[in-house]
Amino acid sequence: MSRPEGRGGSVLGSLSEADFTRRYWQREPLLVRGALPAAIGLVDGDELAGLACEDGVDARLVIHDGEHDAWLCEDGPFAEARFATLPQRGWTLLVQAVDQHLAGVAALHERFAFLPRWRLDDVMVSYASDGGGVGPHFDHYDVFLIQASGARRWQIGQHCDAASALRDHPRLKLLADFQPRAQHDLQAGDMLYLPPGIAHQGTALGADCITCSVGFRAPSHGELLQGAAARLAEMLPEAARYRDSVPAIDADPYCINAAALRQVRTIWDSLAREHIDAALAQAFGCQLTEPRHPERIGERAPLRDPDTLARRVAGRGSVRLVHDPASRFAYALDGEHALLFVDGEAYRTSAVLARGVCHARVAWRELRDEHDRAVLLELLAQGSLVVRAR
Repeated sequence: MSRPEGRGGSVLGSLSEADFTRRYWQREPLLVRGALPAAIGLVDGDELAGLACEDGVDARLVIHDGEHDAWLCEDGPFAEARFATLPQRGWTLLVQAVDQHLAGVAALHERFAFLPRWRLDDVMVSYASDGGGVGPHFDHYDVFLIQASGARRWQIGQHCDAASALRDHPRLKLLADFQPRAQHDLQAGDMLYLPPGIAHQGTALGADCITCSVGFRAPSHGELLQGAAARLAEMLPEAARYRDSVPAIDADPYCINAAALRQVRTIWDSLAREHIDAALAQAFGCQLTEPRHPERIGERAPLRDPDTLARRVAGRGSVRLVHDPASRFAYALDGEHALLFVDGEAYRTSAVLARGVCHARVAWRELRDEHDRAVLLELLAQGSLVVRAR
């Protein structure tokens, strides 16, 4: 495993972005010493505990009884008094989507702009006491583990998949057989990248161990095909029905024979390639922009009235926007047009608007199409976008 030293603003140290994506991304772990000095002290334990006490925040406590090798998992929100009753060692507090609450944590997104933004899921932050961790496990997504304070020992093990045996635990997916092959002690500012399927275990070395986990989501093939199939089904007219062929009528009236199944398969064969591509694009974009907390979208939107919004943006040449922290954005090009994906919904727009919304800057006067203007005002009204103050 490479250990490039940090340099300037790059999280990859001396490694170029092209070399990283070619040699490591979704292939091999990578350790970078001093990758993110700016992450040191980015969040403290009191802030994290405060978030874990709030309604609507995904938080967990994982406590390990080392003497009996037993694992306990509790869900938040927690009462403040709960933290005073925790043991001195062996526990971890995990809080999901901290980037939706703390602007400093959200700024970590920009450090990974060399990767698809639509893959980025959220930033989970964990606080661990001495010896705390969540046990040996593997993930189905890519993750960058950034040490923000204290120290953590990471053990890296074997490649895993769906056939890998797990311990019998109602909540935690702990590996039954963990085979450590490498070990690294991360200090504040260091970063470890792990691709999907790599077994790993992190253990806090001392108190005040805080780790930021920047995760990149990957929908399963099954999820994508289900979504695409649903969209293809919507394209088919109600009058399009199964019809028997002579060979499909079996001598046994209860038997669905091979000819009948071939007759069903003609439905797939009749679908135009462009319709299949369009359905896949919609399923892909909608699933990847599905918000983790849709109920939070629009909490910071100061304006809702479409007429007021229209007057406000029309009076500016270029409108600088802010993405709601709970919202997700992506687009796919289709010639001069685009599919703009926002919070699990698809909008057919111009390429100009799609790029502008995703990059948070739109020139109102360049939006010639009334539909484009209507989409922009809709996104502003629902709070996925906010007009930045002058």
